[in-house]
Amino acid sequence: MASNKELKEIKSGLQSSEEILVNKALSKVRTKGDSSLIPDLINLWADTDNQLTKKEVESILFGLKEKEALSALIGYIDSEVSEDRKWMALNAIWQSGYDASQHLSILLDFAINNSYTIAIDVMTIIDNSEFGSQDDDLVESNLRRLNDYLLKNKSDNLQVLLEIKSILIDKRIEG
Repeated sequence: MASNKELKEIKSGLQSSEEILVNKALSKVRTKGDSSLIPDLINLWADTDNQLTKKEVESILFGLKEKEALSALIGYIDSEVSEDRKWMALNAIWQSGYDASQHLSILLDFAINNSYTIAIDVMTIIDNSEFGSQDDDLVESNLRRLNDYLLKNKSDNLQVLLEIKSILIDKRIEG
């Protein structure tokens, strides 16, 4: 784990317009970085035109292992940033193999309020999450919320939202 000074240097490098400083910072992220750098990595990915930099950021984000990273990614999704940045955070959750069951409400909101492709990604994350008997209330309340939404609204995501509903019913039965 890096010191606060090292993290500030890495953050500064990730925000730099100089490619050499960005590359130096990216090389340090893997060994000294932590989840506090996730917003900077996603912003770098969204803002750069350099395809090698994009690939390196994707490689870092898609290989996250620390538990704190999931909370940082969910927080990023729940913030006021553009859909493409949220999509990257969502993909990092899926690609890193995180169990996001405890964040079902935020993910469901995200599926309801965004594009069809985002909803498909959320569906995949929910399908790959583990819901136990301790999650029955969470699943049940979100099923009710989803049913209410589907009854009262027309959505371009109707098919995907119905599939999410089916997955949650299956998870409730399994749990």
